[in-house]
Amino acid sequence: MKSFRVIWILVFSLGIPALGTSELKTDGGKITKVTVYRGQALVTRQIHAELPQGTAELVAGHLPEHIIPESLFAQTQTHLKILSVRYRQRAVREDTREEVKALDQQIRTLEQTLHENTALTEHLAGQWTLYENLKDFSLEAKKADLGQGTLTYEPIKNLAEMIESKGLVYLDKRLELEKNHRDLKEELDLVQRQRNAMTAHASRTEREAVIYVQCTQPGPAILELNYLVRHAQWQQQYNLRALPDDARVSVEYHAVVNQNSGEDWQGVSVSLSTAEPTMASSAPVLAPVRVGLRASHRPQQSQNQAAVPMEQIKQNFFSRRQNSKQGLAANGILNALAEDNQLLFLNNDTSQVQQMQQAIDDIMRIEGISVTYELPGKLTLPSRDDQQLVNITTMTSPAEFTLIASPLLTDYVYLQADVHNNSQTVFLPGPASVFKNNQFVGQSEVPLVTIGETFTAGFGTDSQVHVAHALNHKKTRIQGGNRIDTFEYRMVLDNYKTTPVKLRLLDRLPYSDDSSIKIELTETHPALSPDDTYVKTSQKKGILQWDLTLDPHTIEDKAQEISYTYTMEYDKNMQIHSTPEE
Repeated sequence: MKSFRVIWILVFSLGIPALGTSELKTDGGKITKVTVYRGQALVTRQIHAELPQGTAELVAGHLPEHIIPESLFAQTQTHLKILSVRYRQRAVREDTREEVKALDQQIRTLEQTLHENTALTEHLAGQWTLYENLKDFSLEAKKADLGQGTLTYEPIKNLAEMIESKGLVYLDKRLELEKNHRDLKEELDLVQRQRNAMTAHASRTEREAVIYVQCTQPGPAILELNYLVRHAQWQQQYNLRALPDDARVSVEYHAVVNQNSGEDWQGVSVSLSTAEPTMASSAPVLAPVRVGLRASHRPQQSQNQAAVPMEQIKQNFFSRRQNSKQGLAANGILNALAEDNQLLFLNNDTSQVQQMQQAIDDIMRIEGISVTYELPGKLTLPSRDDQQLVNITTMTSPAEFTLIASPLLTDYVYLQADVHNNSQTVFLPGPASVFKNNQFVGQSEVPLVTIGETFTAGFGTDSQVHVAHALNHKKTRIQGGNRIDTFEYRMVLDNYKTTPVKLRLLDRLPYSDDSSIKIELTETHPALSPDDTYVKTSQKKGILQWDLTLDPHTIEDKAQEISYTYTMEYDKNMQIHSTPEE
């Protein structure tokens, strides 16, 4: 393996070649690997050249339209030294890309064929005019013969048959030429549209990198030219396939990639990254922030306005992230954003500050993670608007399936599974197409899942399990100045399956932080779930949870029943109303 050293170069749009150094044209090299970021891509070209001893200027052309010139840098073998790299562009008569040249040649061929077809059509029309004149001449001759009494049958018959025969030949030929004309026009229009799509934003400009090198050993050499391009993007998406009978879930992790950089990537190694490419070498400098006082307008703020600082701090976060790539060059902007964020924390109350900090933590948990996926094999990604689906990884994991029933919300019973990420890949948040037993059931979302973490995925409804929810009885009595309401609820679960199923049943009773309202669960059958997470969290807020196993084919009089009773005691002169969660 040859060792490489990376040399970062200051790139100039215009440069003066070294005196006494001739330019060595190359074929531009071959793209060998690409790392696609969010909105950009790092492209690596491998250039083979025959170098003389001493200094030389290598010209690598056919650089893409959307290159970022200041990102150019070179890697080289140990016996070579990069002295400089500069970027230049020059006007050319026509697009120099090979694929565009091929389309141009195809257009010229079609236009010539179309011209020949038109000439044949015009020639055929001229020939038919001669036969039309011959027909008119025959009619005039027939009239003259009739007048002189010399009309003979055979010559007239032969002439009529000849005209009819020629007319049929002309008709067939005309129809054939018209069809050829239509086909050629359609093909020409298609090729022209393809060329227009390929060159929609292109200019007739040749973009080149001029690499000034010093070679201590003459002979063949290999260089790597690297640069960033715009208009390259990728987004993650998933296929989740559940096989409940086998107690497993398959996770297909895909990326939708598209690039319109102006060059095709053919047979290259591709990596996908969430990192932010940066060319900043100097860190920004933190400036002091001086504060003063002014009249407060807090009493006029409403609850709706309380959400505004959170939205602003999210915008500041993304702006900060973009400008951070420039380092010291964006020093003023970064300090201004930091000042805005600090003022938001200084001027808002405790609850708002906690909400803002939680929002920042949530963003950082998702946006702050940096991963790189190395895609297997070699891929071809042409420069166009189309999107291409590539596989990042596929994982099959044992899964624990549970049915979820919330009859207070819906009559449907849903299937969900706890899926363990047993791969060596971090799953980023993204949309998922969900399948159960190879049948599409809907769309969902996959959260951020780190290696070894478990996430919950839904797999649609199960029509073979039914749940009914009803208020059996309500009783009200007055005790002193208080009103006491007693509620008795009953739920019935039917399992039409021939196998036992696990089911989580969820219901609720109201809860309150107001000590003047007393709410008590007095009876439940069977007992509520002993799950630690449930007991420590949602049970305290009135959520009722039963983790059940339904026996096979338990329907009608064999159906499983759930019942519970609770009481509410409050001032008889007051009325219950809902209060929003804080």
